[in-house]
Amino acid sequence: MTRAKEFKRIGVDAVFIEALPDRESMMRAVKEIDLPTFANIIEGGMTENLSAKDLAELGMCAVAYPWRLVAARVKSIREALESLKESMTVGAPSTILGYSEICEAVGFNKYWEGEERYKFQEDNLVHPVTANGH
Repeated sequence: MTRAKEFKRIGVDAVFIEALPDRESMMRAVKEIDLPTFANIIEGGMTENLSAKDLAELGMCAVAYPWRLVAARVKSIREALESLKESMTVGAPSTILGYSEICEAVGFNKYWEGEERYKFQEDNLVHPVTANGH
């Protein structure tokens, strides 16, 4: 809070106060600082895991959930590795995503569309296709 007050004094536009543990401390901080205040929710961390709606009602101007995608990735990797381990004795692992879904997600389809512009012609030369088709 001391740093947030100093930041306000020097003219910052918004603050983030680390590890506000509960709703009461969040409301108090927002009121006391009287600046746009960001929330940062790390699931299982020190700050209560609240929805963006609940945080807005407490006066928070925005929220980040920085561990959310990291946790999802770790969980999915563990599950994928476990299914591979099981496939050693139980049978082939199930398909997680289809081939076309993966190609779309990683951008292969756009790459392949662009590649069409530079195919060899009958004269064994590359003739890029322009906007008008020539």
